[in-house]
Amino acid sequence: MMPSRIAKHTILKTHRIETVRALAFEIIGETKQNRQALIQRIVVFFEEADDNGPAGDTVDTIAVFFEAALDYLISKKQNPDAPLYRFFSLINHLPVLKSSPIYEETLQILAPLFLNDASSVKTFDRLQLLYLHTEIGFWEAVKRELALLEEIIGQDQLSFYALLKLCRFRSLDAQESQASSLRDFLEFCLEIKDLSGPEATIFLMLYWLSNCRWFKEHDLYRILLMDLYQSIRQANCLNCAFVGLELFSMDDKQISPPLKISYCQDLIRDQHKILNPMQLNSLYFYAGNYLSGLKEQFRESINSYKSSNYYLHKCWERLIGISAYLRSHHRPSDYKHAMLLLEQKFLDLSNQTSLRTSSYVENLQSNFEKIDQLYREVGELSLTDSLTGQRNRRYMDYNLPQLIALASRQNVPVSFIMIDVDNFKLINDHYGHAAGDTVLTDLAAVLSAEFRQSDVIIRYGGDEFLTVLFDSGLVQSIEILEKLRQKIEQKPFHHNDITLKITISIGLYIESFAGKAAVEPMDDYIKRADIALYQAKEAGRNRIMIYHAGEFPA
Repeated sequence: MMPSRIAKHTILKTHRIETVRALAFEIIGETKQNRQALIQRIVVFFEEADDNGPAGDTVDTIAVFFEAALDYLISKKQNPDAPLYRFFSLINHLPVLKSSPIYEETLQILAPLFLNDASSVKTFDRLQLLYLHTEIGFWEAVKRELALLEEIIGQDQLSFYALLKLCRFRSLDAQESQASSLRDFLEFCLEIKDLSGPEATIFLMLYWLSNCRWFKEHDLYRILLMDLYQSIRQANCLNCAFVGLELFSMDDKQISPPLKISYCQDLIRDQHKILNPMQLNSLYFYAGNYLSGLKEQFRESINSYKSSNYYLHKCWERLIGISAYLRSHHRPSDYKHAMLLLEQKFLDLSNQTSLRTSSYVENLQSNFEKIDQLYREVGELSLTDSLTGQRNRRYMDYNLPQLIALASRQNVPVSFIMIDVDNFKLINDHYGHAAGDTVLTDLAAVLSAEFRQSDVIIRYGGDEFLTVLFDSGLVQSIEILEKLRQKIEQKPFHHNDITLKITISIGLYIESFAGKAAVEPMDDYIKRADIALYQAKEAGRNRIMIYHAGEFPA
């Protein structure tokens, strides 16, 4: 006998635990002798019940009993294709309308019944209506329909008989007399176990416990389900989906958000076909809301919200279909009452729509700054030289022509300056490219410090920098450049333990735009500054040369 995991969470003494577990194994076990007497020993624990459910240590006893019973059933060979167990998978989708995605599957599962008895189609329709009434709480109609259906449905129609019993147990719970149904429930479980096997019996137990308000509100229910989930989660079956959904539906005080999202993701990944649109909408909405608070999960959050939106639409379709279904099966007075009860479902769905929209907007707002910053960083990376941090040729091609055109319209002089490190190749050859990179990085920092923020500095290629000064005439530009040249000449550049001294050559071309009808191609301006740079090199380096039209051949 497997030891109890739930015992340490109860107030029961060891002897009571062992007695109850042994009793559970005897009742659910293979023996069929003395079942009534054994069941009676469990039922007596309910005799001291009050209006709020079982009293004393009864809840603990029931938790230990069902833990043992479920352990036994899980240990038996499973048959997920058992007809009744397949039928139970439909319950989550009742009423199955013609528009339902599982309509054809429903016909396939119920085909043996429908073929043997044509009236069973109508009987199933009445059962669906009964189940729907238990869902919306139309208990007056439930009582009336139960009395009628119990006269025509017997064990020979096992699927219908089981669904009828589930509705009966649910109606008793609604009238707060669940304790009195335990004997009937256990007897029914044993019937199903003998006729259909362990899977269907496990489902019945889970269904019954989930409808016991007095047990569901107790923490032992959570502990029982969490332990059970670990035992059956690999099965990817109806029972696993049922337990996972029950755990997911608990509030955050019972199930922490990180654990709840794990149940949520398991259900979405493994139990998608078993769940109905209402459940899938809740799962995807929770996933979207949870993931929106995690870094680098924005895309996943949006995808979850999109899926939630899809199933929210399916929920509206289903509620409208249910409304039409009720209208076609009710006289006006009952239909009016049923719609008043169904109205709460519409209201809940409407609230979900508003909540989903608000959460989606909040998610976008909270991530907008991150997205905006990301776009800026990407833009900077695409327009910035990775070594020096200055602008690159892409920036020159995309942005500089517009700036020059603007200066032209305003008749503002623009200085085009080409700066080149003298004998830079010798630095790379003697000290290595790492030393050359250090020189370029430090030189770029000096350029940033010496030029104005409105000026544009571009790493043109290799050791060449193009600098464009706006609203800077000849005298001002020469003054700035000479100060820069002297500073570079005097500055020591350090790489590891090496100190380097460098000089720069500068070519300057100034475009005043005076008397010109149109802006020339940008490359023409740069070419003139480059010609002046070439002349500075030819003249001995470490100097500034100015391009004058006609003075240097193009």
